[in-house]
Amino acid sequence: MTFKERLYIVNNIYVVYPRFKEILSAIDDCRHFSDLKDEPECLFLKGATGAGKTTLIKSYEKDYPRKETPEGTVVPILSVTIPSPATVKSVVSKLLWELGDPAYERGAISNQTIRLIGLMKDCGVSLVFLDEFQHFIDRDSAKVLKTVSDWLKDLILDTKVPMVLIGLPEAETVFQFNPQLSRRFANRHNLSPFEWSVDAGKEFRTFLHAVESQLPLLKPSDLASEEMALRFYYASDGIVAYVMKLVRYGTSSTQTRQRKTGLKCFSNCF
Repeated sequence: MTFKERLYIVNNIYVVYPRFKEILSAIDDCRHFSDLKDEPECLFLKGATGAGKTTLIKSYEKDYPRKETPEGTVVPILSVTIPSPATVKSVVSKLLWELGDPAYERGAISNQTIRLIGLMKDCGVSLVFLDEFQHFIDRDSAKVLKTVSDWLKDLILDTKVPMVLIGLPEAETVFQFNPQLSRRFANRHNLSPFEWSVDAGKEFRTFLHAVESQLPLLKPSDLASEEMALRFYYASDGIVAYVMKLVRYGTSSTQTRQRKTGLKCFSNCF
């Protein structure tokens, strides 16, 4: 295996640990159970930067890719990053663009919204991801914030399509301005960093063990040993993105040093 091939494997390591799996299951429930209710089942996911929110979205999306059929394009999962600053115009335009509307920016907001509702139905959209939900917050104007959140609430009612809002912890402030929207997102999850003190590092070490099992190295790296896990924990604060950066750096360093010294153990890089 070449150096490039090994780095590619490390850059694409994907680990589904228990909390991650629990949230994926909750999203799946929203998608499948909404047909049985008068209103769709929606979910709010918050988490710090680097906690793995974007990875979670992508991992769910890949199981439901868009496809071309004789009847047209099918888009099971509509996923959009909310623009900043968020306005009704910018959000509806982004959604229309993602669905392939050639005139996504044209028309009054009311006309754009009608087109969006129609396109979502025609494309078979069964779930919507809206990432960076904190962009709904306008600290200078609560009026703008409520306008966008009211539009989102109405869109949920008109389309009856379940939505998953993803954002930083402060995004939850939006619900304080709109109790009706808050009620529709009563199903809430927190993708927080690992905490060593909760279980003496058990969950974190299980995660590292899963990572190690995918590393393209010639010998075990002992990532999940208590000593090595503690090093990773203090260096990363339990944040998945930082852990993976360390793993990529360590793998790259190991490959380079193997060429020069014959070193085969990843742990010597830390």
